[in-house]
Amino acid sequence: MVALLAIVLSSCGAIHEQMRMADPVNLSAVKLGMTKAEVQTALNKKPDNIVSSSQDPVKHATIEVVQYSQWTSNHDNTNLRKLNSYWLYFVNDKLDSWEEIRPDRRPAS
Repeated sequence: MVALLAIVLSSCGAIHEQMRMADPVNLSAVKLGMTKAEVQTALNKKPDNIVSSSQDPVKHATIEVVQYSQWTSNHDNTNLRKLNSYWLYFVNDKLDSWEEIRPDRRPAS
């Protein structure tokens, strides 16, 4: 019984994670200078993860790269879906820039 309960609870977590990825990432709702908390509120979505975090001793700045993702439908009327992911760059907890992730790129630091 305990094993069955553990399986059910873990599968619910995976389903919840997939549902969260379906939530849209509306970057028009964010503005440069917003804090991470303000961005999360504006997008009404938690970030997928923190991709990178570093300290710049020269500029006395903490730089964090946070990832947001969403599933979107293709434009050719098929049921194929595509994952769009974005890196949002925060300098000292303020949104500095963002970009769509490309397979050939790593986050700038």
